[in-house]
Amino acid sequence: MIQATGLTSARRRNHAPAIDDLTFEAPPGRVTALLGDPGAGKTSALRLLLQLDRGHGSAFFRGRPLHRIRRPAREIGVLLDDVPGHPGRTVRGHLRMLGAAAGVPAARADVVLDVVGLTDLADERLGDLAFGMECRLGIATALLGDPHTLVLDEPARGLSARETDWLNGLLRGFADQGGAVLITTEDAEGVTRVADRVLTLEAGRLVADQAVDEFARTRLRPRVVVRSPLAGRLAAVLEEEAHSAREAAEAERRAERAAAAEAAARAQAEEAAAEGEAKAGIKVKTRLGGLGRAKDLGRAKDEVKAEGDAAAPGGVSAPGADTEPATVPVPVPAPGAAAHASTAAPGSGAAADMEPEAEEEAVADPFSVVRDDETRISVYGLPSASVGETAYRHGIVVHRLVEETADLGPATPAGIRARDPEASPSRVLHRLRLPGPAWPMRYELRRATGVRTGWLIGAVALVLSLLASVLLAREGGGGELHRLTGWPADLPLPPIAIAAGLLGALAFGDEFRYPALAPARDAVPHQLGLLAAKFAICAVGATLLSLGAIVLDSAALLLLVGGNAVPLPSDWPVLMASVFGLTIGCSWAGLLAAGVFRSTALGVATLLAVPLLAVPVVRRAMDEPSLHSLVGLPHRLRAVALDRPPSTLNRGVAAVLRLAGQPVGQALMLSVAVLLFAYALTGLRGRRARP
Repeated sequence: MIQATGLTSARRRNHAPAIDDLTFEAPPGRVTALLGDPGAGKTSALRLLLQLDRGHGSAFFRGRPLHRIRRPAREIGVLLDDVPGHPGRTVRGHLRMLGAAAGVPAARADVVLDVVGLTDLADERLGDLAFGMECRLGIATALLGDPHTLVLDEPARGLSARETDWLNGLLRGFADQGGAVLITTEDAEGVTRVADRVLTLEAGRLVADQAVDEFARTRLRPRVVVRSPLAGRLAAVLEEEAHSAREAAEAERRAERAAAAEAAARAQAEEAAAEGEAKAGIKVKTRLGGLGRAKDLGRAKDEVKAEGDAAAPGGVSAPGADTEPATVPVPVPAPGAAAHASTAAPGSGAAADMEPEAEEEAVADPFSVVRDDETRISVYGLPSASVGETAYRHGIVVHRLVEETADLGPATPAGIRARDPEASPSRVLHRLRLPGPAWPMRYELRRATGVRTGWLIGAVALVLSLLASVLLAREGGGGELHRLTGWPADLPLPPIAIAAGLLGALAFGDEFRYPALAPARDAVPHQLGLLAAKFAICAVGATLLSLGAIVLDSAALLLLVGGNAVPLPSDWPVLMASVFGLTIGCSWAGLLAAGVFRSTALGVATLLAVPLLAVPVVRRAMDEPSLHSLVGLPHRLRAVALDRPPSTLNRGVAAVLRLAGQPVGQALMLSVAVLLFAYALTGLRGRRARP
C-alpha cells in the first residue's frame, strides 16, 4: 500500500515545481499507472516518493515512512531509468552482490534469474546484454529482496510487443499475489492492458484519477491505419464517398421529417373535424366538409412528398421552403452503401427520433481522415472492412491495413478497449521465509572481485614495480625502501601505493558512477557498516600488493642483479611494516577522497596531492623552531621504543613510529585524518538534507 499526500518538489527560482501537490494511493493487489507525456513529472514523482529528491509532502509504505523502514530493499523493489551496474560484472555476480546488501542468500540470484528468463545469460557481462534483457535484469533486481511493493519507471519503454506482454503478465501475477505495483508510462493504449487504475499527470499536477474502464471509455478512440503509395487518393475517395453518404442520410432524415409532418397535419385535421361535428351537429354537412378536407390534405400530402423527392438527390430543400431543418450528427454509413440508401416510408414516425445511445456514439466517433504523411493515413469512424472494400473497388494498392487505438486527450469520449485477457501469466516468486541481516563485508568483497579492473590494476602495478626495482639496482641509486618497492625519485609514491590508492578510490567511485543500490537506499556511502567493510577490503588489497611487490622485486634482484643488490637490513620487519603502512594509508586516502568528492578521478588526484603539496608543508613545519619539539616527537618515541628489548609488539610500534617520522608518513596521516573528518561532515549533512 502506497499513500502519497501533497508531494511537491523543491521550488527553483523563476521555475514552477516539477511536482505540485500530488496526492494518490496505490492499493495492494492492484497495478496503478502514472500516465503523462514527456516532462509531465512522472519520474520526479517517483523520486520524491522514494526521498531521492528534495521536496515536501509525505509518503507511506504500508503505513510507515521510508526512513523508518530498516531494509527498504525488502519492502520496495525499485527500477529507475536504466539498469545500474558495472558493465564488466556478470549477471549472476551483480545479483549476488546486491543480494548480500539486502540480506538474502546467494541462491536467490538464481531463483530470480529463472523467474525473468535469464538463466541462460547468467554468466554474460552487463555491457553485452540487449535492451530487452536489461529490462528483465532490472525486474530481477527489483524482485531480489522479496519486496511487497514495486516502483518501476517506464519498465516497458523500448520493448517489443512480445516483451511487453511478458512484462504485463509478470506485473499482473505480482499484484494478484497481494503486492502493490506503481509504474509510469507514456503509452495511453498500452496502460489499459496492465493497469487497474490510471493517474494522469500534466505539468506536475494530477488531472485525472480513473479506473481503467472509465479511462478507456473517455480517453481512447479506435482508428484504421492505412499505408499505401496512393494514400492521398484513397483519402480523397473516402472523403467523397463519405460526403455522398452524408447527403443520402440527410435526405432520409428529411423524408422522415416530412412523414412526421404529414402525420401531425392529419391528426390536426381530424381534431378540427371532430370539433366541427360537435358544433354544427349536422351529419351530412360534416360528411361533405370532411370530404373537402380530405381532398385538401391529399393535395398537401402530394406537395410534401414531391418536396422530399426533390431534396433527396441533391441534399437541398425545394424552392419555396420556409425553414431549413437543423443538422444532427448521425453515424456515417460505409462509403459503398451510399447508392443503396432508401427513403423511409410515410407513416414511420418511430424513426424520427434517434436513440440516445446511437446519438452519443455518433458524436463520439465522427468520420474523419488524417493524412499522417505521403504514404500513411488514419481513418476514424469507419471499420477496416469498409476501408479495404473501398480501396479494392477503386484499384488502390494497400500495403498495410490495421486497427489501432489513438489517444485523443483526457476529455475526448471514445470506445472501450479492455485489458487483453489472453496475456500469458508469468511465474512469480515465492515469499522468503526470513531474510537475514545485510552482509556489508560480503557485498564489498563481491564488488571488489567481481570485475577485472582491480586485478588488472594490481598486475600492472606489480610489473611496473618490478621493472623500476631492477633499473634502480643496476644504476645503484635509491635506498632499501626504494629498491624493494620500485620507487623512482621522479614518482611521488611507489607504483604499488598509487595502485592501492586507485583501488580505494574505485571502491566509492563505482558506487557513484554505477549506483546499483542508490534507489533502494541500502548502500548509501555514509553507512558505517559499509564504510568499515570498505576499509577492511582496501587494507587487505594493499597488504597483498605490498607483499607481492616485495617478494617479486627481491626475487628479481637476486636473479638479475645479484645477492648484493639489496642487502637484508637488520630491521627488515620494520621496513616491511613501513611498506605495508604506506600502501594501506594510500588506499584509505583514496577511499575517503572519493567518498567526499563523489568521484574516482578526484580521489586519485587528492592522493597524489599528498606528496606534492602536503610533504613540502610538513618539511617546512619541521624547520620552524616553534614546532620543532612537536615534529620531533615521533623520533624521540622511536628512540625510546628501540632502546627496549626487542619483541613483536615493540617492533610493530617501531615500524609505525618510523613511518610517522618521515615527511611522507606524516603528510599521509594528516591527509587521512582531514579526509575522515570531511567524510563525517558530508555524511551528517547528507542525512539532514534528506526529506
